[in-house]
Amino acid sequence: METRIALRYSGPAVDSGLMDVYEASANMIAFSQFVVVAAKAAFGQTTEARAEVAGFGKGSFVTDLVFNVGGPSATLFTAISPEHLWLFVKEAFALWKHLKGAPPSHVEDNSQWAQVTNNSGQVLQVRTESLTIVLSEKGGEAVSQFVKKALERPGMDSVAIASATEEIGNVTQDEAKYFGSVTPSENITDVVVRMALVIEAPVFKDGNKWRFSDGQQSFYADIEDAEFLAKVNAGERFGKGDVLYADVRINQEQTGMKITASRTIVKVHDHKIASTQLSFH
Repeated sequence: METRIALRYSGPAVDSGLMDVYEASANMIAFSQFVVVAAKAAFGQTTEARAEVAGFGKGSFVTDLVFNVGGPSATLFTAISPEHLWLFVKEAFALWKHLKGAPPSHVEDNSQWAQVTNNSGQVLQVRTESLTIVLSEKGGEAVSQFVKKALERPGMDSVAIASATEEIGNVTQDEAKYFGSVTPSENITDVVVRMALVIEAPVFKDGNKWRFSDGQQSFYADIEDAEFLAKVNAGERFGKGDVLYADVRINQEQTGMKITASRTIVKVHDHKIASTQLSFH
């Protein structure tokens, strides 16, 4: 099976021909990756799908999709047309807008349809293939590039996806912020440990993170200790190379196959100025 799908940007930057060539290339690659993700969701993971850029126009480019399905998916493939694929993509875009950039608060899946509840309590029914596209890591990463990042540029008003016969999806600049990863995260670790931290970059502006080293790696951390922050605001000297002996909360979360860690300084017990340090104990 072969079919075509077009990605079109609109706005003053496009009209004046000012789309950066490197950004355009990144958007084309991301869009091609996205439609391959959609094809696998529609036809099964055994689908061999490749996307080839077939042509360019002002503010747009056309991608050819070529599919080759074997094994258990072959029978299903013969019953699904490109129109089914575009329907899944259309629903996926509607679902990203429904979720408004956050993971679902609840999903009720009955194998063919899914009732997806967002954080406002609103429910949207979509096909499970569409939900698969939205919750996939690769799908989220791809739309973040060719929708969210692309429309962050001044002069970019909207982006549309279209087949040969109809518009599949349209996203305005105001809606673009919703397009990215909405894969639910699972808390793996949440512990508090006593550590000696070397200050690498103190920050004296409210809300900004300080950079520390634990002797093996550098990291940024929030500081919750109000008493310590009061000393900072009162003018106590803090400099690069100073050591804080502190309780540190380490939180690890897993989103899909990706694990991230955040650190927060809960309580500072002691502060050693670099010029007076002899050793760590």
